[in-house]
Amino acid sequence: MQEQELTERIALIESMMQQGRKSTEYWGWNFVLWGVAYLVATAWSSLLPDAGGRQLAWPVTMLLAALLTTVIARRRMRGQPRTERSRGIKATWMAVGSGIFVFAFPVAYSGHWEVHSFMAAIEVLLGVAHIASGTMLRWPAQVAVGGLWWAAAVTSCFVSANGVGFIFLGATFVCNIAFGIYLMVRESRAKAEARAGLVQHA
Repeated sequence: MQEQELTERIALIESMMQQGRKSTEYWGWNFVLWGVAYLVATAWSSLLPDAGGRQLAWPVTMLLAALLTTVIARRRMRGQPRTERSRGIKATWMAVGSGIFVFAFPVAYSGHWEVHSFMAAIEVLLGVAHIASGTMLRWPAQVAVGGLWWAAAVTSCFVSANGVGFIFLGATFVCNIAFGIYLMVRESRAKAEARAGLVQHA
């Protein structure tokens, strides 16, 4: 009896982890959105200095990305079940995102901005969110993404100022855009399999 109960509990935990991963897959579009926002802000600040440059590029792009995230998330999350684990993951990302805003803008506009430390700090925070989420879901792929952000943070401390930009862009492409597309593909496949299963049972 105890062995059967233990097996049922393990199966329940695995089911909860799988559900949590599906929830993360559901947010793949958001990783892509923020990855594109980082690229737009970087291009604007670097290539169009006369159009606001560093003073406007990041604040405008990040605030617009936050607004789009809020609007799209509210529409997509209607009727979606919420669990304690999903609330925990949401809280982690909200805390990290808010922390980046609280850190980045005062540093950038107070005169204490230094590119290596600034970018490394942001990369560390992004890594924290991924590793916390991946650990809660027991999902090695997301933990690995967090590790890549941390590797980018360490590397950013030992390269030239131009190198920091390339590292951030590379990490953004792999850890946001590529990871987001990977999540979207997984979600699309899961939906296709669910539809196929419904057809077979009909």
